[in-house]
Amino acid sequence: MAEVFTDPAEQDDNVIKTNPANCMDCYRCVRACPVKAIRVTGGYARVEAELCIQCGRCVRECPQHAKLIAGSLAEVKAMIASGERVAASVAPSFPAVFPDWRSTRLPSALRRLGFCYVGETAEGAEAISRESLKHLEDGSIFTACPVVVRYIEQEHPEFIDRLIRVASPMIGHARILRKRLGDDIRIVFIGPCAAKKQEIKRFENNGNVDAALTFSELCEWFEEAGIDLRHCPETPFDGEGGYDVARLFPLEGGMLKTCGISADAAIDDIIHPCGPHAVRELFHSPPSAWSFRAAEPLFCDGGCIGGPGFPNDTNIYQRRRQVLSYVRKKQLGKPSSIPDDVDLEVFFEHKKRSLSIDDVSETEIECILAATGKADKSQRLNCGACGYNSCREKAAAVALGMAEASMCIPQMRRLAERKIDQIIELSPTGVVVLDEDLHIVQMNPAFREMFLCTDRVIGREISYLISPISYEKAAEGAEDAVEAVRSKYGKRYQEIVYRSEDRKQYIGFYMNLSKIKLDGSQMNLIRQQTIDQAKTLLNHQVEFAQNMAQYLGESTAESEALLKRMIDFYEEKE
Repeated sequence: MAEVFTDPAEQDDNVIKTNPANCMDCYRCVRACPVKAIRVTGGYARVEAELCIQCGRCVRECPQHAKLIAGSLAEVKAMIASGERVAASVAPSFPAVFPDWRSTRLPSALRRLGFCYVGETAEGAEAISRESLKHLEDGSIFTACPVVVRYIEQEHPEFIDRLIRVASPMIGHARILRKRLGDDIRIVFIGPCAAKKQEIKRFENNGNVDAALTFSELCEWFEEAGIDLRHCPETPFDGEGGYDVARLFPLEGGMLKTCGISADAAIDDIIHPCGPHAVRELFHSPPSAWSFRAAEPLFCDGGCIGGPGFPNDTNIYQRRRQVLSYVRKKQLGKPSSIPDDVDLEVFFEHKKRSLSIDDVSETEIECILAATGKADKSQRLNCGACGYNSCREKAAAVALGMAEASMCIPQMRRLAERKIDQIIELSPTGVVVLDEDLHIVQMNPAFREMFLCTDRVIGREISYLISPISYEKAAEGAEDAVEAVRSKYGKRYQEIVYRSEDRKQYIGFYMNLSKIKLDGSQMNLIRQQTIDQAKTLLNHQVEFAQNMAQYLGESTAESEALLKRMIDFYEEKE
């Protein structure tokens, strides 16, 4: 993959990076970010690491691919090249990337890359499910998703006490592998999640997992190494055991299923919301109003199969089907031998936002709204074009330095239109705007002065004031722009007429040439138009003369015949 230059202003530990060359100032990432961790300055958007929960939605949503998940491929390659023992922990969503026959050949492909041990993270999922059941109480929130954990710690700390203090499957599996393989083993997690890259850096997880790769990075590595799964033999994962149900972890309600907890539509106190909107709705109620016995929230749409680290060649429904197909094909094996003394406990803490809209005073917000032309509440459209949910929220973001006033598209459009109107009004060039029927819609003072008219002519056809020839030519479609030099009221003027693409409007520009000295090009234009008009007149005159001659000739012949008949008639009478 070609080197990508990211924003130097972003912190080195940012999980989500920005390529400023691709950022097109569209604010789509701001709209997508559930915690508004995007700072827009200098015309492009960058991620604030302290506010980011690493959900990766901005990566998926950016149409220009300006948002990137920080790469770890070089680090893992160096790990293996150093000769150290490196184990791979593969997330249970891998059949969504390597479906059907590919899933059985993935272990041997990873061993060809240099991994000495290739295990399924589903083993860790099985272990943490058992441990979570021991701590399950009314109102508990399962903690398999690191994005949900970070979201609660930062945005809703009032729910921290509801979190089950058990590690995620990745951390649980890493701790199992270190007990099984020794503390000197290096462990690399491979999955669809961007947040795993940050989770391994948490204080309580320090030293458990050495690096985290996305599936996209793994596919890139296979391509670089020239590894084709068609040429790899079918081999099992190391330590493969009876954790068939735990392989459902990446799907909605997967952990509940592994724990043996029913969560169908008829049960209203066991829930498994997926996606940022559903998760945010879940925590809008205060803890005192919490009526759920257990909740398994996953921040990505559809569960982990909707993570940002997937190649973009399949959708979540195809991925779900591929995971289920793999689970059905696996036969129930003997239970995995998980050491009894593995510590699966973790801790959570309130991570106060360094920048919060709640910290902005109402006075500051009102001042910014007034400065952007929104003192009147009727001007607060709350359209969301800037990426924020309301004009008030955006004004608070401006106060915090997270947004720019110019991000308001309706306001910028109004200012641009006003500026254009001012330019037209003050222009020394006459400007007139016509509708599709060539009726006058608008004109500036210079046009009124040039053609001695007032606004009373608005609504009349342009022919009431001047020759409509140029507009008629433009209307016929021969030319989008027509230029001419004409005279009116003893004034000679240059006329340039443009037609809009939809043919519903025409605009004319007029420059008075009577008091200025014409240059060569203008003289050539006048000369050419004079010659053309003279030729046209001459042709008309010649045609008229010819027609008259023909008519006179025919008339003379008829008269002559009539007189001859009259003479013959009288001669006969005599």
